Amino acid sequence: MTAASALSHHQTRVLDALRPVLGAQAQALYEAHGRSLQKLAGFARDSSLPGCRRLVTSLALAQELLAEELIAAPVFDAPTAVADYLKLHFAGQPHESFAILFLDARHALIAFEDVFRGTLTQTSVYPREVLKRALHHNAAAVILAHNHPSGGAEPSRADEALTHALKTALAMVDVRVLDHLVVAGSRSTSLAERGLV
Repeated sequence: MTAASALSHHQTRVLDALRPVLGAQAQALYEAHGRSLQKLAGFARDSSLPGCRRLVTSLALAQELLAEELIAAPVFDAPTAVADYLKLHFAGQPHESFAILFLDARHALIAFEDVFRGTLTQTSVYPREVLKRALHHNAAAVILAHNHPSGGAEPSRADEALTHALKTALAMVDVRVLDHLVVAGSRSTSLAERGLV
């Protein structure tokens, strides 16, 4: 059995989509990364191969397509778009990072920033800097997000404590924390849905 015949229908579709972007290297790169788009995206972010640059550009365009939906209407009208947007942003990142969606009074997207970058297992977040960025964007509300490169989308006690601290600090300047999402690969967990915001 050849490698091509061992591919599932989904993997074949992925390869068909990757070929125009990665060219002749598509199957070899896909196989080398365990047939995982997450891993391939992480590799592409750090690679200088022309096809990889095109893949990163394609991911950025997909993220901007979702951003148009978040700018046009309140985020509560498109909660899956928020999660999808964040999954694209964090796709394949080998390190933790902390990002914020800054929202206006209608809860439409004003700006998105990757505010802090950490290591494989942790990110230091400074409330003072979060406040400064929220005031800079004149945000009425925010959605906090960070990734877990380890693959577990469960929020930790530290994540819960950070959410509470940021909610308290931002409330002092009339900025509401609507949610804190933990993203791990293709999965995400909403602290708001769990009653933790």
